Amino acid sequence: MRPLSFRCYNRLMPSRPLPTNVSPEEYLRFEAQSEARHEYVDGIVYAMPGESLEHNETVLNIALAIKPRLKPTGCRMAVEGVKLWLPQLNRYYYPDVMLLCDPRDTDSHIFQYPCFIAEVTSPNTEATDRREKLQAYKSIETLQTYWIVDPATRSLEVFERSQHWQGVRLESGGAQVACLGLEVRLEDIFGLPLPDSTR
Repeated sequence: MRPLSFRCYNRLMPSRPLPTNVSPEEYLRFEAQSEARHEYVDGIVYAMPGESLEHNETVLNIALAIKPRLKPTGCRMAVEGVKLWLPQLNRYYYPDVMLLCDPRDTDSHIFQYPCFIAEVTSPNTEATDRREKLQAYKSIETLQTYWIVDPATRSLEVFERSQHWQGVRLESGGAQVACLGLEVRLEDIFGLPLPDSTR
């Protein structure tokens, strides 16, 4: 079978790309052959930006803070390289962290029913995380909590279904993972702040 080839876009482009009419099946075939990751938004394929060490460490810290509570629940956790399929919007995303507690999620590579999603944001992804993905993730029937985590400001914005998706910004204390009944401390996500060298 000849490798698929079509144009991929960058979300930082100043104008919205024209629809390319790539089908979900074509995208999945292309992604299986690609060394880089891409997200799929209703016929348009977007290249994902490379991530920093700080981003990777923050994702790992979130995963490590949550993992000890998973075993008694039967829930699973997916980190970075696992697809989320939103059939209601015709989109595939790669969330940074997902919690999967719904028995309907039987595939090992593509999931539809997370109860928790965290995105570790950066200047390249902030607009997408706060606008496009927030609106998209709100459409997931099982989702209870969405975090936008900003390592640059050591802050976290929490959106919860129970609070009608009104965002709450946190710079200290802890944030809830509602479907586990778990509070994660911000110092577990960002580490302890460095001492002030001016003192």
